[in-house]
Amino acid sequence: MKKIEELRRKLRERFPSGFELDVGADKTAILLAIDSTFEGKDHDERLQIIEQFFDGYQLDVAIADLYTPLEASEMGLAVGIDPPISPASWDDAISIAASGHAVLHSGRDESRPRRVVFYSYKGGVGRTTALVHTAFQLARNGVRVAIADMDVEAPGLHALLPRPDGEPIECGLVDYLWERQVRPFDPETGEGLETCLVNVHAGQQKAISYLVEDPISRAQISVIPAGKAGENYVRRLNTLSYRDVATRPDDAWSLFERELMEQLAPDVLLIDARTGLGDWGGLSLLRLADEAFLVLYPSEQNTEGIRFVRKTLREVSGINSHIVLSPVPEGEIGKAVVARTLPQLELEVDEQAVEISYNPAIASASTYPVEAAMQNYSRLAGLIQETEAEEILEVTISKSNRWGIVESLTFPDRDAKTIDAEDFDHFFQKTTDFDKFLDDARWVVRGRKGTGKSTLFHLFVEHRDHAEKRAQGKLQNVLIVPGHGPVSGAAFRPTTDEFGTIQRNLASTDMDWISLWRAYAIVRVFTSDVTSSLASKVLRNPSFKDLKVHLSSKFTLTNSTRWRSEHTTALLDLVKDPYNGLCRDLLADLNSELEARGQKLWLLYDDLDQDIQEGSLWQGDALGGLLRLAYDSNNQDLHNIRLKVFLREDIWTKLVFTNKSHFGEPRTLLLQWKIDDFLRLAYRLTTKGSPQFTVLSRQHYPLAESEIDNASEEQLRRALAPLWGLNQEKAKNAFAARWVYNRMTDSRDNTFPRSLTVLLKAARTSELEAKNSSRSVPSNRLLSPRAMLAGLEAASIERVEALKNEYPNLKTFLEDIQVNQSLRSQFPLDELQTVWTRTSMSEFPKFDAFVAHLEASGLLVKKNKKPYQFGFASLYIDGLGVTRVQGEKK
Repeated sequence: MKKIEELRRKLRERFPSGFELDVGADKTAILLAIDSTFEGKDHDERLQIIEQFFDGYQLDVAIADLYTPLEASEMGLAVGIDPPISPASWDDAISIAASGHAVLHSGRDESRPRRVVFYSYKGGVGRTTALVHTAFQLARNGVRVAIADMDVEAPGLHALLPRPDGEPIECGLVDYLWERQVRPFDPETGEGLETCLVNVHAGQQKAISYLVEDPISRAQISVIPAGKAGENYVRRLNTLSYRDVATRPDDAWSLFERELMEQLAPDVLLIDARTGLGDWGGLSLLRLADEAFLVLYPSEQNTEGIRFVRKTLREVSGINSHIVLSPVPEGEIGKAVVARTLPQLELEVDEQAVEISYNPAIASASTYPVEAAMQNYSRLAGLIQETEAEEILEVTISKSNRWGIVESLTFPDRDAKTIDAEDFDHFFQKTTDFDKFLDDARWVVRGRKGTGKSTLFHLFVEHRDHAEKRAQGKLQNVLIVPGHGPVSGAAFRPTTDEFGTIQRNLASTDMDWISLWRAYAIVRVFTSDVTSSLASKVLRNPSFKDLKVHLSSKFTLTNSTRWRSEHTTALLDLVKDPYNGLCRDLLADLNSELEARGQKLWLLYDDLDQDIQEGSLWQGDALGGLLRLAYDSNNQDLHNIRLKVFLREDIWTKLVFTNKSHFGEPRTLLLQWKIDDFLRLAYRLTTKGSPQFTVLSRQHYPLAESEIDNASEEQLRRALAPLWGLNQEKAKNAFAARWVYNRMTDSRDNTFPRSLTVLLKAARTSELEAKNSSRSVPSNRLLSPRAMLAGLEAASIERVEALKNEYPNLKTFLEDIQVNQSLRSQFPLDELQTVWTRTSMSEFPKFDAFVAHLEASGLLVKKNKKPYQFGFASLYIDGLGVTRVQGEKK
């Protein structure tokens, strides 16, 4: 059945003059609508206009009063458009949700603090402990904090944080609210009241609050206990009406907050709420909360209640609510418990629960905070501060020239072969893999097409100064020469045709590839400006006379020299005796000379997938020979000469050569963009492309250039919030940054920085289309969720085309899906088999091999969930144009 709130949205759009809809528990509906289109129509004709709106909602329209504006005016009818007041109880909330009403959360103004409620469905899960430690984390971050105990039926906050003078409390929040709700008093002078918030005039009234001090930062926190348990407390609590305590501008709660802001002025008020589905817990969550932390032990008993609470909050108020699992057992037991619990909580896509690990120091603590446990609660404080930051950002953007900043956004293409030296800082992002590459023992750099292999190659062979800056001294005394690759302005290298000639000659003369690559390395060292003097010195040895003559006569270069057939012939001569043995000796002597100088030489190889004919029967032999040269050189103690080979991941996977088993994790590097790397690149691209955005971002969250490479995910999320928001959508818990990253990542955890530019360009274009339209735009970001979806679709289309080029044996399969829509986003095994039979059986005679290939490409996701065993990675869904299964979110 469709949700009633959807019906209300449709009625709002259709009847802008106003309507009222009441829905009873028995699904009877009463509608009053005022609209000019009723003019000249009888009642039955007017009913026909509204009948279409009620299809699918299973409502019985008992009364339908349908009037023109003139008729309504003559009858004195007016339609209320204000949403209902926030519910004070769970019963009220259920009624509001059932009728389809949504209480629009208005946020807060400066007259009151941000209210953050800590709630648990059951007790004993560490809710109050979490609140207390979060308060101290916030205080250490410079936030002014007050905490209030609203667990009125079992007050205990003051036991964790007692008065610093050791005196027992005399009264608390319950006494304060009861006096202002029940007793007559003078609101101007306070005459008639026995309690106050802060004891300004000693001896006149009893203060309900006191200050505790953080022993580390010396920051102070205001503590407001519920009250002192006893006969007087019980009577006052029973008399105090939770329904009336927070309903009007002059109610007891408003008076409390007014005094709170005047005397303590906290940035945030943390509220410890009552457990369960009682009245006071409902009041705290449903009416007071601006944000909520729902704390639970990961068990079925807890999840059932929290699921209901969260669903109700979402339906009636839309406030941010965060799931906190506490305490999580240590080790494998804890992992299993969390894995079992998370699916039951029905979290939003990309939402993450906060896990608080069990800490024995808390169980035995007598004073708070427990320093050993503080780090566990830093994430809670971070979430509160991020929400605050989003609120500030909305104000900042509202005061800026939003459209001017959107128009200023430019995102140049990241083409590694054409990046100018002065622009390299703008486009190169040092990833977490960078330091691993600097390790001599890494001989192979693997990665999917588009993951940045060529950019890394060009950084080291053409932008040495930029590489040194990022290497932090690790490149000192390292000579770098392109062993093979598309160096800008240097055409002296064999390409596909020449390598084909080389292969035929090697096969006909029974020569081997390892000797060829050794000879080619000698040529590269001899002809490079970086190492030519080194080679000349070693070649002075009389034993190398013939080799020196051959190199000097055949490989004397100018800047415009291109590789010619004579060079291919001269290179092949070096593979034959006696030159072959001399090349081996020369390589050893070069290593000795480098060792004597305290230097190392790196030979970098790129573009081998282009120049060694892909799919040829000899591709494996050629690449295997190069990798065996790297391995043999190491075994021969040539540790001052290192080969680093850049290979596409699919080519590496298919390679079979002697000693491949020795190329494990210490010898190879798999380039994969983690979320921090991805966000750093997004930030660089956006700030370098738009000075206006840079000003806006740093006004919101200052992040200096020198801090970018070490910034955390949390810092980068905040710095990018002006671009695409902090959360995916307002009042949703999925972070926008993580939402984008997850949708730019395939099923093998590969993320493609090349696609990021496509996404951002398309999102900017989509956003600008809204400038002169009636389309609403968000006030807390430059690129709306709608624009980001358009950008993700463009990036998905680009990635599908890249997949066809990278995996040509999948092209027919992919095009069949695009043209015939033969599969949806998720599908059972038999449907995949049907498409395989039609499109790919000749390429993959065995179905299991076909599935394995789809998985290796990052396209296929195993679901193992009926009725769907498989699905496409979300990165490719839009590009394939497939239909999403019901319930699958974008």
